[in-house]
Amino acid sequence: MKISLKWLSEYVNVEEFFDTPEKLSDILTQAGLEVDAIVNQRQQFQNIVIGHVKELGRHPDADKLTVCQVDAGEGSLRQIICGAKNHKQGDKVVVTLPGAVLPGDFKIKDSKIRGIESKGMLASESELGLSDEAEGILILPEDAPVGKSFAEYHGLDDVQFEISVTANRADCLSHLGLAREVACLLGRENCMPNSEVETEGSKTSGAVSLSVENPAACPRYAGRLIEGIKVGPSPVWLKNRVEAAGMNSINNIVDVTNYVMLEMGQPLHAFDLSFLKGAEIIVRDSKAGEKFETLDGTQLELSGEELVICDAEKPVALAGVVGGKNSGVTEETKDVFLEAAFFTNETVRHTSRRFGIETESGQRFARGTDPDGVLLAMDRAAQLIQKVAGGEIGSDHLDNYPKPVVRQPISIETAMVAERMGYDVSDEAFADWMTRLGCKVETKGSGAFEVLAPPYRWDLFSAIDLVEEYGRLNGYDKIPETMPSLHTEPSDDMRDFSLINRLSDLLVREGFYEAVNYNFLSEDYQSSTLGGLEKFDKLGLKTQSEVVRVKNPLSEEYAAMRQSVLPSLLTNALHNYRHGHESGRLFELGHGFQVHDNEFTENARVGFALWGDSKTLWGAKDKPAAVFELKAAIERTASRLLIKSLDFRPLKEEDCPEMLHPKQAAGLFLEGRFVGFAGTLHPLLKSEMKLRHDIAVAEIDFASLMRGQPRVVKSASISVYPAVERDLSVMVPGSVTAAQVGKEIKKAGAPLVQSVRVFDLFEDDSMKDGERSLSFRMLCQKMDGTLSDDELKGVQTKVVQALEKKLQVSLR
Repeated sequence: MKISLKWLSEYVNVEEFFDTPEKLSDILTQAGLEVDAIVNQRQQFQNIVIGHVKELGRHPDADKLTVCQVDAGEGSLRQIICGAKNHKQGDKVVVTLPGAVLPGDFKIKDSKIRGIESKGMLASESELGLSDEAEGILILPEDAPVGKSFAEYHGLDDVQFEISVTANRADCLSHLGLAREVACLLGRENCMPNSEVETEGSKTSGAVSLSVENPAACPRYAGRLIEGIKVGPSPVWLKNRVEAAGMNSINNIVDVTNYVMLEMGQPLHAFDLSFLKGAEIIVRDSKAGEKFETLDGTQLELSGEELVICDAEKPVALAGVVGGKNSGVTEETKDVFLEAAFFTNETVRHTSRRFGIETESGQRFARGTDPDGVLLAMDRAAQLIQKVAGGEIGSDHLDNYPKPVVRQPISIETAMVAERMGYDVSDEAFADWMTRLGCKVETKGSGAFEVLAPPYRWDLFSAIDLVEEYGRLNGYDKIPETMPSLHTEPSDDMRDFSLINRLSDLLVREGFYEAVNYNFLSEDYQSSTLGGLEKFDKLGLKTQSEVVRVKNPLSEEYAAMRQSVLPSLLTNALHNYRHGHESGRLFELGHGFQVHDNEFTENARVGFALWGDSKTLWGAKDKPAAVFELKAAIERTASRLLIKSLDFRPLKEEDCPEMLHPKQAAGLFLEGRFVGFAGTLHPLLKSEMKLRHDIAVAEIDFASLMRGQPRVVKSASISVYPAVERDLSVMVPGSVTAAQVGKEIKKAGAPLVQSVRVFDLFEDDSMKDGERSLSFRMLCQKMDGTLSDDELKGVQTKVVQALEKKLQVSLR
């Protein structure tokens, strides 16, 4: 929210802050209204004044340059060289004196142009930053006072604040609202703008009929007729104020409605009366399939859930959000119907989010406006329209307000405030701050009060809200620093909390960075990334195809609860990749959300994304594929968790999740069940994401992975006898994995075979399809003696027989 200090000063005395705006910034920030930036226009237009061209002559060495003798109010003439063609002797102009700094960090200083001295510059609107382009220097009216600061003359001697207004402080989205806040903080009076109107025109009730069919969504709707206006450009003061607040100047009528919204916080809309068919205003719910065209020409199809403003034939506005192209003010407009209404925030928020339309009026209605301020704002706008566009204001107005909004008083005791604040709170101090806040305070006994919040403070409806307001206004720095008293022993950490920390630490040791994402995302993106979810369910990740949708999403990008953590991780990986990180490792401990028969469940998951390779001078030339790096990391992590039975089982193409490469995917099998999967991202997804590197991903059910954790460490004595290595080369069918062979070798050779590892792979065209030769190295050792040759031969025989019988693996 952009705030003008000059504008603010019309409602509360802040004169001392023009020279020290930082002090007011500190006061507001400490009260919870953070000031993000301060723009001091007085400094921006320093050393820029109004001048008078007394003499004008040609430059002796340049036909296109003129030599001007300019009176800048200094008592003597100043010689300035100018290259523009639109000025003449006697003109009032803008003089930038040496020391001035124009937009683009262009510093003005004394100089010589073609041998002639120039002490300053005559400026154009574009050079002053007032427009994008200009045909010549800025020529001012004849009555412009010579020597006066141009900023002051043009209304640019202002200080602007950029304020972050929190979602609960809709009352501060206007200059009057902020003036109330400043008056409260400084203990000063604030005044209301003049809203008196001269009503000489026709009766509004005779010219326009009004009906509200959905008073629950529109508790109050008011309007007034203004006839005989002249639409045109806004005067300078109006244009400057609207544009200073970050809005574009359109015409005098639209600018007035925006001005009053910025001034009082009440959005308004002006309808061209000639476009309102049947001279009717009907506030109703939309009809499914109904068409609506916004002011900017966007075509919308309504669903039947939006509140619309209609004439006798069609919608002319989306209530509280945007007006229609078929009823807006144009240069030919003569009569307008000025609307001021109170729409419920839920109604406007729903429509705004459904169509992704963000407007200044929608922002205010969605946070909550003041129902009691509707008529004041309407009359203020009517008064200003008459001032800038002429016309006659209707002698009466329409006001449909069948059930006035009634606020209930809040009962509170200062003892409660003191308990929550941690320091003593006097009755006088509490009553004073509440009164300054605009509340009506009634004493109900010693330390007991009934407080009625003002209608513009929608966020104050319970006792704890008043406690928070007292703490904010009295100063957070007043809260003492004390150690909390512990009456009981701290409880042990929750088991899941400890397990999450344990797993997180282990993954960090593997070089992974933890990602933290929202639990909701775009339904379309999730669907296109994951594909069918029935395969997730078969692999131990409980997932339903039905999506859990958010009732009031922030936008379509966050409209559904995620069913898997992988789409979010892919977004993180893609963001990092596009910002120069060609390799990386990410994990996330999150949740998948499901709904079945209106029952909602969530399951903890751990997801992985690994891509690229670290390019180092001494690194190995042949890096393993990303999916094997991920597999190794998961296996090492499982080993540190003392999990010995985690297997990676190849998946048939029909069982492979659609997001994975069908030939580079495996299911994670643990203790008799699948607990997740791992694999390489499908080439089609990789192509859509425009990646040069493969991305390996995995997702594991957290509860299944951590079942039985923490596991007890079992120790055994170390053998004092030497170990012996034996190599075994076998022919392995294509359907059998090296892991299966290694596992069977260790099982058949127990208890002498302590470990098994693959050290060689050989494939040749002479071998059968898919068959290959694998060499294994067995480490054999006894606990009670030295191994003999006979024992070693016996172990090898048992191993070979077991491999031939169970896996059809033969000795090479």
